[in-house]
Amino acid sequence: MSDKPDSNMDTLVVPDSDNSPGVVRWIIIAMGILGAVIVLALVIAIVGGLSNSEGVASMFRILRDFFIIVLALQGILISVALVVLILQLTSLINLLRNEIKPLVDEARSTLTTVRGTTQFISKNVSTPVIQIASTLAGARAFFGELAAIRRNVAWQSETKSVVKTMNLGRLSSVQFWAA
Repeated sequence: MSDKPDSNMDTLVVPDSDNSPGVVRWIIIAMGILGAVIVLALVIAIVGGLSNSEGVASMFRILRDFFIIVLALQGILISVALVVLILQLTSLINLLRNEIKPLVDEARSTLTTVRGTTQFISKNVSTPVIQIASTLAGARAFFGELAAIRRNVAWQSETKSVVKTMNLGRLSSVQFWAA
């Protein structure tokens, strides 16, 4: 493999987040324009109030009435949204009571059944199998040791008979085993 990246691999392109410099700049511009409109309306209201002009006063009355209507509509909209929220909440509570609770109860009963089954299997199957396996392992070890002792005894008797039949000249078989 080479250290150079594969030219056939696609590169991961991360999209710009909402806090990119362009979006922040537009938000600042919009806030500045909104502030300028508010300051301009305030200046016009002060000038109209000081000059006792009926035209400016009637325009602000109309504007005031418009905003009162908008706020009333907004209050109605919020009230409707709260009613819908309450209805959705009651629907959720109904769903939890009538559908989720039976599922949880069924899962709980299944868990109880599984717990009982595992205790039964452990008591009636696993424990006897483990006891039999351990007994067989002990018996196997016992007979293995018994066979090893038998081999050692047979080997020693063969060695003694070979040594007795051999004429070593210097050592007798008794001296051989004593040494």
